[in-house]
Amino acid sequence: MHRRHTVGQITGIRVSMRRHRVGVRLARSLRVPAGVPAGVLATITMDAAMEAAGYIGGRAFSSKRLGPDMIGRWAADLVRGRWRHEDITTEPARRGELGLGMLTHYGTGIILTQVFLLRPRRGNGRPSFPGGTAFGIATAALPLLVMFPSMGYGWFGLRSGDAARLGRIMLLGHTAFGIGIGLWAPRFAQRRPHP
Repeated sequence: MHRRHTVGQITGIRVSMRRHRVGVRLARSLRVPAGVPAGVLATITMDAAMEAAGYIGGRAFSSKRLGPDMIGRWAADLVRGRWRHEDITTEPARRGELGLGMLTHYGTGIILTQVFLLRPRRGNGRPSFPGGTAFGIATAALPLLVMFPSMGYGWFGLRSGDAARLGRIMLLGHTAFGIGIGLWAPRFAQRRPHP
């Protein structure tokens, strides 16, 4: 006889396996932090908004300087210890940069969402839509002050010759990311059992 072994949620989603008829356990339950599904969905929200803005607004809301391939090229060089570039777009492509860029993008979204979920809150202690949105907007500082200078674009993209467009894209993207956090984080955080 097969029996399911799931009892409650700890920090997000709990994936369970069935016990074999003989009683041999096939696998243990896997506990996934709430920041993983919420972060993936918030990042998808960001990507969907960016694609829609690029489609509707054209070049005003899209740039090859910010594609996942450039993020992957940047991440590949960070792993190799290279922190600064003159202009990363003029450098040769790295093997696997697109995949690494997507992994970096979604990994960062997961980490930032988990940070949001772990930070102290007032009131009932639950994450809120306005709080998630504000947090997401604040995360725009990371590319503007860390990633852009490292890629050779300068702080806020001022050395790129395209600072206004890059800033607009970052603000739109991170606002959408924040809206995604505001929408998804409360749904997954509420699955935690109360102590």
